[in-house]
Amino acid sequence: MYVSHKYKLIFLRTPKTASSSLSEFFIKNIPDPDAIYTPVEDSNIPATLSNEIINKYKINFAYYHFTLQDLVDNRIITKQQALEYRTIAVLRDPVDRQKSFYYFYRKWKGRDTEASLVQYKSWTTKGSFIGEPNSSIRQTDILKYNGEIHGEYWLYQNLHNDLSQLMRELNLSVTHMLPRHKNDFRKNRDNEIVFDEQAMNTLRTAFGSDIDLYNKLTEETYV
Repeated sequence: MYVSHKYKLIFLRTPKTASSSLSEFFIKNIPDPDAIYTPVEDSNIPATLSNEIINKYKINFAYYHFTLQDLVDNRIITKQQALEYRTIAVLRDPVDRQKSFYYFYRKWKGRDTEASLVQYKSWTTKGSFIGEPNSSIRQTDILKYNGEIHGEYWLYQNLHNDLSQLMRELNLSVTHMLPRHKNDFRKNRDNEIVFDEQAMNTLRTAFGSDIDLYNKLTEETYV
């Protein structure tokens, strides 16, 4: 989470969408000493958000992935600010995001084993990974306030273009390039697991709203 009242900008972090990299980018490039943000552990950047709120959401590190509703409910922003500020989150291809989770978890759960669809299925239930609550977060829930999406989703594959456009609109220079955190877990994408019909059906059951929005924004269709 990153909130700048000076620039009327809110960025909300979604798991496996370059969220820690983007948080660091905003913190280091936007000149707002009063900005409110959660920690970026990859870069040892401490939070400016109050410890009281962080401790309230400490279980499973839920404070990393506040929704717009959470910000209002915890009085981090007002209802009016939720509706008027420019609010941004990133939307990633749900299949690619799911595979990113899988290969990320393999570094700890499946070291020295062969990646396989069988292993993937044994680690997941109803679309999320067993014992990993963050993997069940729907991307389309992040920007919801009172049950409706408010704000804009940047497509993961267009991230650099959208980020450059935002900085131009804010009339700000980039002094720190976008870092690449957690980017070395999928070195051979040509030889990755392929989801079968069962895996796709389970994914759609759990993340149908993400798939529908991704289809809408890209004009693509999952079979």
